[in-house]
Amino acid sequence: MKYLILCLLAVPLLVNAETTDIYQPRIKVAGLEKSENISRRYGSWGVGVAQQAQDNLSSRTALNFTGRWFAGERWYLLGSAQLAPFNQSEIRNSSGQVLLESGEQANVLAGGAGYAFLQGAASLSGRTSYPWQVAVEGLMGEQYTGDSSGRYTGLAFSWQLLGDDYWLATEWRVYQSDDSRLDKLNVNKGMQWGISFGSYF
Repeated sequence: MKYLILCLLAVPLLVNAETTDIYQPRIKVAGLEKSENISRRYGSWGVGVAQQAQDNLSSRTALNFTGRWFAGERWYLLGSAQLAPFNQSEIRNSSGQVLLESGEQANVLAGGAGYAFLQGAASLSGRTSYPWQVAVEGLMGEQYTGDSSGRYTGLAFSWQLLGDDYWLATEWRVYQSDDSRLDKLNVNKGMQWGISFGSYF
């Protein structure tokens, strides 16, 4: 009896009920339709100049060629070639023997890796901003000085301003060579600072 009364009371409610549409959102995917439309950057190349302050020798200007291969968002592999004069005047020992000929070259081939530990954005005009990063770089290779050579190691800090097509960077580096001839003369260490620019590939 109770169920019959409940059913009779529910009939007017069912008759007056209005139908409503069920909301079904459309799923959309952000991004490009084809991945080949995305311009991918594998690395960068560049050229620059640096001022070197060698221990117990006068300062000199070096020419640098660099290449970077992007290994991640912050990591990259690094290759470097450097051409620089080493000494202007010859160096003799107490017996008058020439230990370093005048005008010798110090050429370096090195490779290593870099890690960008700081990132941000900067604006030169107040209208457009460009990303920048500060990276630490480790280098190891060979330095060829005159008739001798030795293992080259370097530690650098680099500030890089990254444009759409080009980049600009400043660098500060300490380095040394284990060339025994330069080590005996105490001219196997130094530091350098410089500027470089390049583009992407």
